[in-house]
Amino acid sequence: MDTPEEDDPLSRRLFLAGTAGTVAAAATSAGVNAEEDDEEDNGEDDEEAAGGGTETVEVGDNWYEPEDLGIEPGTTVVWEWVGDIDHNINPTDLPDDSDWEGHPELISDGTYEYTFDVEGNYAYTCDPHPGMDGTIEVAEGAAAAADGPAQLVPDAAWTLLVATVAGMVSTLSLVYFFMRYGGEPAE
Repeated sequence: MDTPEEDDPLSRRLFLAGTAGTVAAAATSAGVNAEEDDEEDNGEDDEEAAGGGTETVEVGDNWYEPEDLGIEPGTTVVWEWVGDIDHNINPTDLPDDSDWEGHPELISDGTYEYTFDVEGNYAYTCDPHPGMDGTIEVAEGAAAAADGPAQLVPDAAWTLLVATVAGMVSTLSLVYFFMRYGGEPAE
């Protein structure tokens, strides 16, 4: 029995050519997307490196979060009270040129902010709660050092890489299955 041309089974060569084209297209789009993510991230990093950003420290029930903070000169730190207990911010150690006075008033709700322009190490505590301490290091490059090692590959690029590899493995598995067990139809 003859089959019309439009019903011919898919040849292995045609299937492999289609698979190779799909893999090439996926690899090309992965590279373009990773470059776009890098460009977006670089813009954010440039803004942070120049200082002038804002960092938030939460003042909770007997804790500061984060306790230790590294920032660039010109960065504003905002302390935000999130607990129910009254706390204050009393500087215990600061550079000689600094005029920071902290927030001596005890409060349980609200915010306080200060812009750190003088480089150096700052330490502060909550007067009624011994052990509730925090530190701030103000220096060029302190923000990057505090964040840990530099992130060389953005998270979106890793996600794209994992998805691409998973797609390639599943495609190659199907190719193997069809080549191994496909064959010509029995007549």
